[in-house]
Amino acid sequence: MRFILHKSESISDFKNIGGGKATNMANMSQKGFPIPEWLCLTTDAYHSFIDDNKLQDVFDKSLEVSELSRKVREEFIKNEIPQNILDKIYTELNSIGLEGAYLAIRSSGLDEDSADHSFAGQFSSFLYQKSKEEIELSIKECWASAYTERALSYRIKKGLPIQNLSVGIVIQKMINSEKSGVTFSRNPIDPTDRENLLISASYGQCEGIVSGEIDTDEILVNRSNFTFDAKVTKKEQKLIQSETINSRGHMIKNVDVEVELQEKLCITDAEIETVSKLALKLEVEFEKPQDCEWAIENGEVYLVQTRPITTLPHEELFNQKHMKDLEVLWDNSNIVESYSGVTSPLTFSFASYAYQQVYIQFCEIMGVPDNIIKDFSAMFRNMLIIMRGRIYYNLINWYKLVLLLPGSSENKSFMNTMMGVRDGTNDSVQKLFDELDRMPKYSFFKKLKVNLMTLFRYLNIDNIISDFTNNFNNIYEVFRKKDYKNLSLREQKEDFHVLENKILTSWKAPIINDYLCMIFFGILKKLTEKWVKVDGDLANLQNDLLCGQGNLDSTEPTKHLMRLARKIDEGDEKFRTYALETDIDDLVKDRDFMTNFDEFLDKYGFRCANELKLEESDLHDDPSFAVNAVVSYIRTKSYSIEDMEKREKEIKEKAEKIIQSQLHGVKLSLYMWFVSQTRKAVKNRENLRFLRTKVFGVARNIFRGMGYRFKDLDLIDTHKDIFFLTHQEIIAYIEGRSLFGNMRTIIEERKAQFKDYDETNPPPDRFYSFGPAALFNMETTLLDATNLIVFELPESQDPNTLYGVPCCPGEVEGEVRVALNPKDATGLAGEILVTERTDPGWVPLYPSCSGLLIERGSLLSHSAVVARELGLPTIVGVNGGLIKKLESGIKVKVNAGIGEIKIIKEEE
Repeated sequence: MRFILHKSESISDFKNIGGGKATNMANMSQKGFPIPEWLCLTTDAYHSFIDDNKLQDVFDKSLEVSELSRKVREEFIKNEIPQNILDKIYTELNSIGLEGAYLAIRSSGLDEDSADHSFAGQFSSFLYQKSKEEIELSIKECWASAYTERALSYRIKKGLPIQNLSVGIVIQKMINSEKSGVTFSRNPIDPTDRENLLISASYGQCEGIVSGEIDTDEILVNRSNFTFDAKVTKKEQKLIQSETINSRGHMIKNVDVEVELQEKLCITDAEIETVSKLALKLEVEFEKPQDCEWAIENGEVYLVQTRPITTLPHEELFNQKHMKDLEVLWDNSNIVESYSGVTSPLTFSFASYAYQQVYIQFCEIMGVPDNIIKDFSAMFRNMLIIMRGRIYYNLINWYKLVLLLPGSSENKSFMNTMMGVRDGTNDSVQKLFDELDRMPKYSFFKKLKVNLMTLFRYLNIDNIISDFTNNFNNIYEVFRKKDYKNLSLREQKEDFHVLENKILTSWKAPIINDYLCMIFFGILKKLTEKWVKVDGDLANLQNDLLCGQGNLDSTEPTKHLMRLARKIDEGDEKFRTYALETDIDDLVKDRDFMTNFDEFLDKYGFRCANELKLEESDLHDDPSFAVNAVVSYIRTKSYSIEDMEKREKEIKEKAEKIIQSQLHGVKLSLYMWFVSQTRKAVKNRENLRFLRTKVFGVARNIFRGMGYRFKDLDLIDTHKDIFFLTHQEIIAYIEGRSLFGNMRTIIEERKAQFKDYDETNPPPDRFYSFGPAALFNMETTLLDATNLIVFELPESQDPNTLYGVPCCPGEVEGEVRVALNPKDATGLAGEILVTERTDPGWVPLYPSCSGLLIERGSLLSHSAVVARELGLPTIVGVNGGLIKKLESGIKVKVNAGIGEIKIIKEEE
């Protein structure tokens, strides 16, 4: 067995028995870098220590991580290092002149500091070790550090083994540094930065920097000419040598920095250039960007260790030869409301297909020539895109769509308003918009024809919507009564094709109305900005004018439940008491009680939270959400539809009085005409979107039925596994075009992938990608680096004040209920409901809350429209971390008229 390796021995030996840190140091030494004298205690020594002390049973796989860590360290510390190993250590230290010197003892795991796993901060290092007792204890601590709770947790998260580990140790001359730091040869904070490297530096030992307890100067250095931009912080303390061991086993202590040095850049221009050149040379020699630790003693710069930067994306991503013209601008404005969170492959494939079909029809009816529609087939195919399981708009394609229409010069700004798109793109993304200048140009007569067609459809919109609705309902009434769970695959497939051919390809009325809605809403916004002067937000005034439209189909399910609550509350007292005092789950099981919900479930049982996500269970599966809503209404007496409508009317009339006080004659008549047309278009938009919800309800039942058939055929484990296939894959399997060998294999792979998406942070609301878009699923560091959102909302200097977009006015004060899903809001009784996002499935909760705060959303989102309809004080698009700052029970004061949320402190 070889217990010691010297710096000049073969790199392959270091890789096999030296560990990652030692291998990197051997490479540095052999390439001539300035490294303090050192040697390596091999993994053979580690295993000899285990064997001689019979410690194999210590690594009990059944133990929890914390218990395993405690037990390993306890056993390692109390046992002795074999004498033959100690003799070898001291002999070799003497041979290189380090006997009696201060030493740094650093662990070097066999898989540490590799190209894939850095283990930065996971293993232990011990500084200023000198006596034999100190050295031997440090060695055992380093061996045990492979089993610290943080190291084991890192391994588990990375999918690495936690048994049979091998640990080497670097024993190195201690540099008594006046200043030290870490240099990253690439900027790890911004992976898209191709120009700079980053230095983090301070006084004293680098241990304080890597542990985060010492303030540092941050220096961004140009990789070509070494000019730099330094952010100098006040460095009040530094770590230096101590005569005693501190609580973490280090012989270092924290002392004050001289006052005159505290606010000065801690390293000189020459030192910046030196450490920068060393880092760049390391990058060249190791063929990968490096994170290197350095120290300066008596004016000499030493490299202490280096490791690859494992968080950077693949270099080839930045090769413009391959990656140019593959940029995509992603935005989830508005769409996040319909598809919140991680969305299944089946839902995405069906939604993407539906959007493609609908917007091809849109262009056809707007007079776009067939040859142009064909030329833009890729655009229609990519209206929706998906990143880490979240659905986004391909924003450039949406602008292209609008500008594809003859006479569409104003449509871009109108679409911004309607979709709730926030401005905020950097210069590097602006070139994506250059494509919009190359959209087709149309003759005057072509534009005139399209405008006349638009006018004709506007004049006939009532008939168009009526005919569409009647045809839709005739088909839907047949579909909704079918039990797809018990139909054959052939029957299910045929009904899906009917859904395609008779509904999705005949979706003209909704898109005609959406276009009119975009135009009228945009014109009304411009007129308001031009003609009306008020204190406060003009957008809020415009929203108030749209209140009180009435007869929104999307509010009818809630009104049905409110009427049912009133009936129970004003009916038999024993029955009322039973409803209030019985657990919701027990009420759902009570068939006599549930007869009260038969009519509601027959009409609206297809509804659910996230109702455009096919994988969600609907109210037929679990009616407890509706039952809980009714019980909440009874408990809080929140079932007066008349009061609700009165509030809406008062809001609308107050806004109209403001307009009437400022506008007169023709201006007033013209303005109010646009108000009436916008109200009508928004109302139609919501009612037609309610039909879209029904379409997805039918699709949900069809695919779920297919899931049961696939389960019967032993193709999948449960019927819900069907949601991890695309609808194209499902139909292809039935029809004989599938390339699947084992369907279960791809399903299990996708389950694991989507589980990871669900457990990690979502991508930004708006970002851009370059190269093949799906690469960003893996290169997650690029997602935050390419975040483009620039909030326009006011930034409060008061940490207890948040701002958002005013949606429906009103002032309310009280406790909040934070709910990430509707079930979190069970038992809601007048609190202010706080959530990240909502969809129409949340609407039954609205009468049970006194206000609504939503982290995301736009003025024409479902949340906004329905909240205005119900007269519920609401703020959407809240800036500043709404969900992070608020928790259930905190009291807030909400002024929804100006979009302000104030957290009330206990003393207030």
